[in-house]
Amino acid sequence: MPNIEVSDRTAPMIEVVLRDTTLDRGTNRILDADGASLVVHERPDDYVTDPAGNAGARIACGVIIGP
Repeated sequence: MPNIEVSDRTAPMIEVVLRDTTLDRGTNRILDADGASLVVHERPDDYVTDPAGNAGARIACGVIIGP
């Protein structure tokens, strides 16, 4: 997913389409044997550093639940 920047003055709202990605079918599926989650970090991912792209502290997370 791309880096997303939100303002602290308005409620964030975003829609991201991950083309050729599914929840539970095919080679580009999100859900696999160990599940899936979404983690929000405090800074942008540098797309280089592992494991979290030098993006700072985790500030929110959620579990992705499939059908």
